[in-house]
Amino acid sequence: MKRNVFLIITLLAFAASSYAQKPSAESIRKRLSLGFGVYNDFWMKVPDSTNARTINQGVDVFIHYSFPMDKKGHLEFFIGGGIGAHNLYNQALLGVGKFNIYNTLPANVGADESYFYNVPSTFAGKSISVKKSKMSITYVDVPFGFQYKASNKIHGTLGFKVGWKLDAHTKYKGSDLDGSGFQVKEKSLTLRNIENFHYGPFATLGYKWVGVSVFYQLSSVFQKDLGPQIYPVSVGLVFQPF
Repeated sequence: MKRNVFLIITLLAFAASSYAQKPSAESIRKRLSLGFGVYNDFWMKVPDSTNARTINQGVDVFIHYSFPMDKKGHLEFFIGGGIGAHNLYNQALLGVGKFNIYNTLPANVGADESYFYNVPSTFAGKSISVKKSKMSITYVDVPFGFQYKASNKIHGTLGFKVGWKLDAHTKYKGSDLDGSGFQVKEKSLTLRNIENFHYGPFATLGYKWVGVSVFYQLSSVFQKDLGPQIYPVSVGLVFQPF
């Protein structure tokens, strides 16, 4: 799959460059656009027991370089780079293997498999409350695709995005999990079995420098057979003022 994605990027970039004339410094500036997006991640195939939150806010920033595909400048091919963060808020914790301190395992968990498990309301005679628990993954992305700009300043984009994992961690805020009753904040910087890359199509529809966007991730967050096969569908707003 990786080889096919890189081949598609190379062919599209070559096709776009064949349409483009040698750009001047001024035209290069005009072809560059900088933007950012805010969105909500709707997570697919998340186990019901995690009590995942409906609102899972995320953000990305990006830069595009465009190649005109026609003389009137309506159709463009673009390729660029960006950084995007995806979050999953829930009331569960992330474990690996056959043991956790509460001995609460989903069925048929492998020895090296990642899984979500619920925190009990009491442990060692003490009540436990979860104020915040989330998994966060940040990717360095390479977006590319086609954009059509109408004369009335309405524009639409169809593209594809490939990203490499930059960071993956979990955060927990609530009662100490050992049943001591103390309130703690914890951050785990090493998550096992996370896929190193993600990919999927995206689309935007906008007017002037603001629009709506959707990204459908085709790849699972966790490696196959080593974690729940969950993935986000991101819907939000995109802004390209520069």
